[in-house]
Amino acid sequence: MRRKQDLFSEKDKYGKTVNIDRPIIDEVEKIAQNHNTSMATIALAWLKTKVTTPIVGATKAHHLDALEEAIKINLSKDEVHALEAPYKAHDLEGVMADNRDREHNWTQYLTNSAEK
Repeated sequence: MRRKQDLFSEKDKYGKTVNIDRPIIDEVEKIAQNHNTSMATIALAWLKTKVTTPIVGATKAHHLDALEEAIKINLSKDEVHALEAPYKAHDLEGVMADNRDREHNWTQYLTNSAEK
């Protein structure tokens, strides 16, 4: 699994929030094993319960494979609840936090639009 192979992501990229997010990551992994699919597929299947059409930025063929598989999976209400129940809000980390300080970020756009 990527999270076991990609050690930098926990230590450097998401280190401050990994303990908060760990219960969700573990639940995604458990549900993926139950469906005999990838964690990415389960994440996309969950997203499908929230929006009509997820926008996926696929840069590799296996990203499209995960999306195709997610279309076929309908998570049960219990599975959705299991993914959402351990959620705890926390400050942004990684790329999202880095973008917050950029001169032309989306929050500045929204603030300026609202003032017009």
